[in-house]
Amino acid sequence: MKHSLQVRFSAPVSLFTTTRKLSLLLVFLLCAFVPTELLAGSGIFQGFVVLNTKNTRNIFYDLNPNTQTGNADFNGVSFGDFKTDETFTLRGGEINTYKNGRTDVLNGRLRYRVYPAGPAPANARFDFINLPYNSEISGTPGDQKWQEVNANINLLAGLTPGSYVIEVYMESDFNEYTASGFDYSGTNYYSNDGANYIAFFTVSQGAIPLPVALTRFAAQRQENDVKLSWETASEQNNRGYEVQVSTDSRTFRALSFVPSRAEGTSSTRTTYSYLDTEAGKSGVRYYRLRQVDRDGTEKFYGPQAVSFSKAGSLVALQAAPNPFTSELTLSLPSLGNARTGTVVLTDMLGRTALSQPLTLAAGVGEVRLPALNNLPTGMYHLRLNLNGELQTMKLLKE
Repeated sequence: MKHSLQVRFSAPVSLFTTTRKLSLLLVFLLCAFVPTELLAGSGIFQGFVVLNTKNTRNIFYDLNPNTQTGNADFNGVSFGDFKTDETFTLRGGEINTYKNGRTDVLNGRLRYRVYPAGPAPANARFDFINLPYNSEISGTPGDQKWQEVNANINLLAGLTPGSYVIEVYMESDFNEYTASGFDYSGTNYYSNDGANYIAFFTVSQGAIPLPVALTRFAAQRQENDVKLSWETASEQNNRGYEVQVSTDSRTFRALSFVPSRAEGTSSTRTTYSYLDTEAGKSGVRYYRLRQVDRDGTEKFYGPQAVSFSKAGSLVALQAAPNPFTSELTLSLPSLGNARTGTVVLTDMLGRTALSQPLTLAAGVGEVRLPALNNLPTGMYHLRLNLNGELQTMKLLKE
């Protein structure tokens, strides 16, 4: 039979270190007036914190250095340095509880907080992760596992460069029968004798993210209209996009404003589209985006050209990104007829790095060239031949 002499009351655990004498007195009083079988009713005999550092794998860290579980210890460990653009994720925890007689263990919780190195600030409150019932532990009746490993708490969120402490403890509520006029229920704590378990890490400045990472911007003719589409990999404090048009590629005017669909900030892919239905289109129309941050900062993307004339199908060939790394998108005015030809990429010595046939269906003005990541870095010449019309441009491979 497992035994526990932990003090069971619901005062904040962080206060235990200042009430040690009171705790000892309470233990004495409990031992004096509570039946022995009730004092040994339930407890926590193992606790683990589950962490994932820099998107590697989940690791179970043993909270109590005195237990021999084969897991790495948590208390007093330094997890090293993390860049502000890296990840340090609290995935959850596990506690193993025991119960004897007619005790019921009701739940499990992991409480945690992160604060700058040094004494804990008065406003450094504990958050918690619920640890639901997982399974019975084989071998000893009444031993139970309470576990959560998918909480995904970003411990670096909002932190600036500096040194930090992560402090944790665990708790489990229990309920027992009434005996000798005494109703025995409360909370078991796994808290390093009230001092809690602490580990350390540092944060340094990582790459500063761009306000908006635009990965694609295209313009395609659809009969008398033009469909604009663009895509972002991330957005930071973005208010939205002003869609602009020009007939000479120099003087632009606003057509409309498209608000940010990411509510200003996002780290996931977001797509946008806008249909230019303005009447009287002729010649070549040039489109660009004016991206506006919430603080008024602006950045321009484009232009993309669409032809409404019979000739000049290769006006304003665009290639993005330039410099490129793994793939390249060619954009040119879309027409109402299909076009065929070839695209050839050569290095500065004239050696062919890529040569492939090309077919553009009616209304299509964009083609992607993938699998370019194996090309050596340097300058390249691109030659595009469509329907007998040739256009060339220089590109840089990073």
